[in-house]
Amino acid sequence: MRLMIAITLFAIGLVAPAFAAEKTIFEGPQKEIDAILAVFAEWGKARDAGDVAGVVAVYHPEMRIMTRNQAEFVGHKGVRDFYRQYYGVKSGRKLYSSMSELRVFGDAAFVTGKFLAVDPGKGVEDPGYYLIVLRKDSHGAWLIYRDIDTPSPDGLSLKPGN
Repeated sequence: MRLMIAITLFAIGLVAPAFAAEKTIFEGPQKEIDAILAVFAEWGKARDAGDVAGVVAVYHPEMRIMTRNQAEFVGHKGVRDFYRQYYGVKSGRKLYSSMSELRVFGDAAFVTGKFLAVDPGKGVEDPGYYLIVLRKDSHGAWLIYRDIDTPSPDGLSLKPGN
C-alpha cells in the first residue's frame, strides 16, 4: 500500500525524481502513515489544479503557514491568501518535493523534506526545506496544522533533469 501511495505522489509531482535515491523514514502505525500520505496526495492534486478550496480542505482551522520574508498566514483565510497568490488556476508555478521522514506520535505527526518551487514565467526558483505538522481533528481526520519552510540551496537537487 505504501508503495502505491508513493507512486501516486510521484505522478502528481509531490515527490521529485530524487525520491528513489533518498529512502524516506516512516515511523508509526501503517494505517496512520497511509492516511497522511493520502492527505498529501489530495493536497498536491488540489494545489496543482489551482483548486484553493481543495487546498483549504486539508488544513486544520487553527493552522499557520510560516514562510520567509512574509507575515504568518493564520487559519483558513491565511491558507486562501497564501495559495491564491502562488497557485491560482492560471498559475505557472510548480512544486517539486522529496519526503525525508514521516513520523506519527498519537494524534500528531510531522513530515520533513526538501522542496523546489519554480515559476519560469515569473523567474521564480525557490529551493528549501519544509516541516509539516499534522494533527487529527475531532473526527479523527488528519489535517495540516503547521506548514513551515526555510530556504536552502539543497532543494535545487530536485530540479527536473538533475
